[in-house]
Amino acid sequence: MEMQWTVLAQSLISSEGIPYDGLPREAAAANKAWSTLMKQAANKVTFHGETVEALRSTVKGALQCFNDLLGQMEVMDTEPPLDTYAWETMSESLKLASICCVAARELDPDLYSSLGLLLSDKSPIVDNLVQEAALKSTTVIVQSFTEIAGELVPHLRRFVTSPLPIFEFAFNSEKRAPPPLTAAAKCFALCIKLAPGEDSIMSNMYSLLNFFAAISKEVTESSSQQLLQNPLYGSSYASSADQFSYWSEETGLRGRSDEEKRLIGITTISIAARLALEFDKEEVTKLTISMLLQRLRIVEPTLEAALVYNLADLALVAPVDAFRDIVKAFSSINRVANSDDPRFSNNMVLAAQTRLARELDRRPDLYDIYLEELLTLFSDKGVAIQNAASSAHHAKTEEMIEQLASLLLPIEALLNHADFSPLANASPELLTSLFRNMWLLCVLLNITFTEDKEREKSAMTWLVPALGRIATKTPILVLESATDVLSDLEYNTNVRHEYARSVISKHRACLARYIPMRASEIRSLSAGQVLFVLAMHDVETLRSDAGLPSSLVSYFTNPSLNKHVALSACMEAVAEKAYCVSSLNIQAAEQALPIHLSYELRDLLVFSTHRVARAREVANKYLNRLITSFPSLMCDPTLVYAILECLTLLRRACDGEFIDEYSPRYEFYSERTGISLQLTDDYKVRNDILSQLRKSAHNWFELALGRAPVELQSILQKYLAATHSLTGADTAELGASVAEQFAKAYGPVHRQLTALCSLSHWKSDRSRVLASQLASKGYYAGEAAGLRLACYEGKDVLDKNPPQRTSATVIEALKKKMEETSVGISNKNTGLMVQDLKRLLFRCAAILISLDECDHNLLHRLVTLPFEVFTPIAIATGIEVWTWVIAEKPSTEVALMSEVLSAWFGTVRERRGVFSQSLNYQDPFQHPIGYVPTDKEEIDRAATTAQRLLVPHTLILQMLFSRLQSARYRRSSVMFLIQRLVMRSACAHRFFSTHPLARELRFSFLLFGFETLKSSHLDAYCEGLVRRSLYRTAYSWFAVQPQWSYGANRVQVTADIKILQEFLTHLQTDCVKGFNSLSSLALGQSPDQSSYVAYLKNINHPLRLLVENEITRLTVWVNPSNESGRGTDYHSNTERTMLDNNWPTCVRTVWEIDPAIALHMMERFKSPSAHVEVERLVRANPMAVASTPEGLKFLVDDKGLIHQKNDLQYILTSAPVSPVIAVTFFEKKYNDNPHLLQYAHRVLKQHPVELTFFFVPQIVQALRFDDLGYIKQFILETAKLSHQFCHQIIWNMKANCYKDDAAEIEDPMKPLLDGMIDSIVKSLTGEARLFYDKEFSFFHEVTSISGKLKPFIKKTKPEKKAKIDEEMAKIHVEVGIYLPSNPDGEVIDIDKHSGRPLQSHAKAPFMASFKVRKSRTVVDSDPEALLDDNEVEKHEDYEIWQQAIFKVGDDCRQDVLALQLIAMFKNIFTSVGLPLYFYPYRVTATAPGCGVIDVVPNATSRDEMGRAKVNDLLDFFVSKYGGEETVTFQRARLNFIHSMAAYSVACYILQIKDRHNGNIMIDAEGHIIHIDFGFLFDIDKLLGVKFEPSSFKLNAEMVALMGGRHSQGYDLFQHLTVKGFLALRPHADQLVSTVQLMLGTGLPSFKGEITIRRLKDRFVLGFNDRQAGEWMMGVIRNAHENIRSTVYDEFQRVSGS
Repeated sequence: MEMQWTVLAQSLISSEGIPYDGLPREAAAANKAWSTLMKQAANKVTFHGETVEALRSTVKGALQCFNDLLGQMEVMDTEPPLDTYAWETMSESLKLASICCVAARELDPDLYSSLGLLLSDKSPIVDNLVQEAALKSTTVIVQSFTEIAGELVPHLRRFVTSPLPIFEFAFNSEKRAPPPLTAAAKCFALCIKLAPGEDSIMSNMYSLLNFFAAISKEVTESSSQQLLQNPLYGSSYASSADQFSYWSEETGLRGRSDEEKRLIGITTISIAARLALEFDKEEVTKLTISMLLQRLRIVEPTLEAALVYNLADLALVAPVDAFRDIVKAFSSINRVANSDDPRFSNNMVLAAQTRLARELDRRPDLYDIYLEELLTLFSDKGVAIQNAASSAHHAKTEEMIEQLASLLLPIEALLNHADFSPLANASPELLTSLFRNMWLLCVLLNITFTEDKEREKSAMTWLVPALGRIATKTPILVLESATDVLSDLEYNTNVRHEYARSVISKHRACLARYIPMRASEIRSLSAGQVLFVLAMHDVETLRSDAGLPSSLVSYFTNPSLNKHVALSACMEAVAEKAYCVSSLNIQAAEQALPIHLSYELRDLLVFSTHRVARAREVANKYLNRLITSFPSLMCDPTLVYAILECLTLLRRACDGEFIDEYSPRYEFYSERTGISLQLTDDYKVRNDILSQLRKSAHNWFELALGRAPVELQSILQKYLAATHSLTGADTAELGASVAEQFAKAYGPVHRQLTALCSLSHWKSDRSRVLASQLASKGYYAGEAAGLRLACYEGKDVLDKNPPQRTSATVIEALKKKMEETSVGISNKNTGLMVQDLKRLLFRCAAILISLDECDHNLLHRLVTLPFEVFTPIAIATGIEVWTWVIAEKPSTEVALMSEVLSAWFGTVRERRGVFSQSLNYQDPFQHPIGYVPTDKEEIDRAATTAQRLLVPHTLILQMLFSRLQSARYRRSSVMFLIQRLVMRSACAHRFFSTHPLARELRFSFLLFGFETLKSSHLDAYCEGLVRRSLYRTAYSWFAVQPQWSYGANRVQVTADIKILQEFLTHLQTDCVKGFNSLSSLALGQSPDQSSYVAYLKNINHPLRLLVENEITRLTVWVNPSNESGRGTDYHSNTERTMLDNNWPTCVRTVWEIDPAIALHMMERFKSPSAHVEVERLVRANPMAVASTPEGLKFLVDDKGLIHQKNDLQYILTSAPVSPVIAVTFFEKKYNDNPHLLQYAHRVLKQHPVELTFFFVPQIVQALRFDDLGYIKQFILETAKLSHQFCHQIIWNMKANCYKDDAAEIEDPMKPLLDGMIDSIVKSLTGEARLFYDKEFSFFHEVTSISGKLKPFIKKTKPEKKAKIDEEMAKIHVEVGIYLPSNPDGEVIDIDKHSGRPLQSHAKAPFMASFKVRKSRTVVDSDPEALLDDNEVEKHEDYEIWQQAIFKVGDDCRQDVLALQLIAMFKNIFTSVGLPLYFYPYRVTATAPGCGVIDVVPNATSRDEMGRAKVNDLLDFFVSKYGGEETVTFQRARLNFIHSMAAYSVACYILQIKDRHNGNIMIDAEGHIIHIDFGFLFDIDKLLGVKFEPSSFKLNAEMVALMGGRHSQGYDLFQHLTVKGFLALRPHADQLVSTVQLMLGTGLPSFKGEITIRRLKDRFVLGFNDRQAGEWMMGVIRNAHENIRSTVYDEFQRVSGS
């Protein structure tokens, strides 16, 4: 019968294959077919008449069989015997009949009637199997006959709410609901879904749940009143019964016994829950959960057990909020630790919690929520136990503790999920605290009982495995960043002091038994500390037993724990005990060491590099112990690779001291192993760590070499064989060096070789074996790849040599691919990655090597492809393959070098690499100057861009130098090619880059050129041509302003000095060796060798002078503080021996080569005679210096014209100076020279508006001298080009109409300014005028609030705030408006409740917040992309809230000037790559005594820290960023040093005073930022005289934050301060001119020309670089704890200002 319906059912479903994993295929087929028909309607299969009749007959037969068996059973007194299979036959009869009805598409009324009877409380049969079959058959029928669903709904509802035995469920023993219950829910759910009506689902759920409410009410009312009065029932989830509408008498409850009502209630709960699961709708699930939770704790125990069980199932599909409600409800039941509770629902809740934990892998997103709830519940119950024990000293708490311990089961079940890592998403602080509390309670209440004797006596030994598993997933019990651990332990709210005091003696004694050597320290520990050490012991012992020892080190990373001597000693003793290797020895003997032990050792290895010394010591100790105990672990690649990579990363970290001296990296990552190191910023400590690890690694490898040399060396070979191209400093890998050392070493097993080494005095190793094995492995791996690549067919070729000849088809395909790649690169649309190019080039080289004759087309592509890409990695790969081809096929050398030569010439023509002009030196004021913070990333990007541009030629030059040495004696053809390259390149000297980082490359080329000349056999004429070109190339470096190095790469500066010294040596020995006899010229045409020798001597001397000066400057730059340990200065012998009368000759010689060099020589040398000669030469030939702006100062100086006026006619053709210099030419001292005025006007117009915009204050002041109207014309023309320029210059003119901030003393320029404002406004038309009206109307609305506040000056702050809010509510924000202080952003909204009145005695300043939309450029790039220009620039808008202060009655012009100069300083520092940090916030003066000031975001003043009871800066940084050893603190400290150095230079140069704590801010990243520049230059706040020190503010707390007077941080500060000063000096003229143009304002800080003279004197321009550096060091020494600064701080404190 089963076979019949199975075959028929299979014909009614889709013909998909059924997977059979086992033998009983028929059963699988039956289950598959039946379950499919229950889930979906049967396929419509057309049967013929005879078949239909047969189906009908089968239905009748099956029903007859069913009825016959039913009749027999009705007359039987007992159930039929099992071997009769009566129940099975009846079940199969129903299934067969239902399947036949579905197939025939006819519902047999008899079958329908029989099923209806079986599914009722009148059923003649009460059997699980038969009634389950009836339910499933009904489900199959309803799927095909949907019209009966509606009438079945009430029928099934009555059925499932009947007290039937088939629905009985033992919740305390069964894990799953009985099959009939599940089948009933599925059938009922299907009928509800298919029943007519839109809200059928919700209405039926409400009906069913309300019915349960009625049942639970009746059952509860019939229970004993004593039970109801139990206080456990007072739950927040209880709700009165009148909230529900119940069924009336039709409910069928009348006449039911209490037991029947309970059964109905249990069934109703289970059906409702399973319906919700079947419907899978969020609103249904939430409704069901809500109504079930409302009955929780107000129903009798059996119903409550059913509720709890089903709520656990619903929790697995519930929304997050509903899940929280369920687990909190469980906790509310479980939380009460009362052993007298007569209910058994607590156990049911625990079972439900455990089952939910086990099955929660279906909802990983809920792991953290549930874990937090369980741990919180554990703590709450632990506290309740302590309270109970303390309040009733004779109370028996054993059962309560056992109940608490049982809660570890769901915690263990939850943590046991493989995909659950507790710290992945949760807050580390919260999770650490919860776990620590759990373990403290376990210790306090003796749950862990780790002593063997106690464990044997305890009834809770079953918990030991659970505790072990919990320990393995327990996060570290104390975080490194936690600063209040000791107070947390002392005042932990989960440990009740009264209870702890009563039991702590036992715990103290227990701890003393564990670590008897620390008994005295244990006595001094507090109760909390004892519990903590015991918890550490229990957790880490369990973890260590599981092979997880690395977490022990984490306890020693916390500074506060390390500082507690007794506690730290006890922790160390516990660690020593927990690190016992005896258990691991047993596992090792059984070959069962944990597989994860290598990863634990790797973690210990990382800990051995930790920033905290104590953690390093502990990690090193136990790492050594484990490796020496189990040396064979060194045969694990995971550990070996980790050691080698750590060595490499540490070496790289130590090299950072020289590569990026002022910005240490803290994090280093190895892609190969996934290891990440976080290191201290102290380079001495870094070197100590590296030294220790290298020594340990040597011992470990020696140990492994003695045990398993073959295995170890195989691993090391694999490490060395990893292919990755490296360039520059990255090629120095310490890990690879160590690997190579031991990969070629002899081990003790090589006894004869070891004996030979001991007998012989010659050292030997296995280098040959290493090289051979690496080559063999690489060769045969490549051969196998080639076989796969060629897709060989047939197995007979696998033991044969591969073909040595490459087929023509393959060659042609390669040519085509390389040509396509070349075209793609040229069109910049290639999709190739770096590895693709490398693969292509190596395959091309391999084919070239295999050919008998050179294929020049392939050779051409092999060379041109890397040159077309022209990135460091492409050229490095090219050099690899070129040298490989030459080594394997020497005959191709000339052809390949010719291709290289041609490609090199291509870079000259296309201005690529070192021949690019894109990075040439530019005046920092030729770039737009912005009011934005210093961007270190911008500096790094500029350095990276320069390296990408210059490294390709550097690599090629290195290869060419090597080829020169190999060809100089024999290969004349190669020498000829090299000579051509040198000559052609030297002739292009004008195109060589003048970027500071190009210095090494240029002089390397010159050395290469001179070496070529030395190695060549040339006639005198040719030699002279090459030598002259090389000299011109050297001289052209000095044709620009003297430059420092770029960035903080000390390695680069040292390399520059070295290359210059080598070049100087060549110059000192350079001589003519030409052979006239070889010349092809006629005798008369041959050059006179004696005159040539004299010429060479003539040009050699000035060049040596310049090179020596360059070396001297760089030695100062690399050692700014003149420390003996950083080298000594270079002293120029040539300059020292120069007499005054020699200088004019020297200058004339240089002038003949390039006048620009002569001009810039004057910046290097202070010789008066040289300056006089340059002035004479410039006056004699002004056109010669027209392309060099610096030439103007020799025609025009500070005092006016220094030569005849008609010489200035040539100035009209001169290159443009910076805008501020151009503006100075309008001053009266130049007597309105027409040529000079025309030139200045042209320059201003020639510069972009973005550049001149910055100098608006100076341009307005130039109107004082604008008698001929040039400035006026420029302003009017530019105002039409730029809205922002127009608005800003109007605001500035308004601010300068009066001398004072009260607008009482008119400036003589006021009528002119008023006229200019009218002219500008009248010239605006159309959109420009609308924009002007809109912007100025908005700004007037905002600033007028200050005026409206004046009547409120003496009122309270709340009253002032209310008035501001009232006025701001009236402001309407129109599209396109902006704040005057933020012209690059659009105001889109105002926080109309952000207004805040500021403190002022007689004025009404206020602050408000504006939402500003700005635009920025985002660069997306792929580091693996082939081309460097793959970067895609995207412009995106972003929004910020900008606070601004609106001042009335305060002259802001002095702040404007100070911040303008600071912004100029920032540009200078950025131009040389110095990371000195400025934040030049914007201040805009908009009217007399009025202005807008941008508020520095996320910053706190030092004064506010004092009011917050912060003792000093160091305390503030520790509290904000963590301990001094943390990376966050060290980053913040570095930011402080960078900014402190910057503002120290600014405060000294500008003499910024009034530096009290209110004017010094610390931002969120740790930068110090100075604000409020009302006192600078020659005025002080104290009685208008200079009282504060003339240096800058550097007090004790600042020095302490840097690390102390003799720290690395303080040295860094000194270096940066001196370098910042040295970087500013060459630009002193422009900085001074910026100030000088503002003298006419009459600002209080100006005392006339003496102010300018003093400003210029502070640059000490008469000193050389070393003298200037020493001067600045003296300024720093003067500033350090200057008594005047200390007295001024005290004055400010007392005066309260």
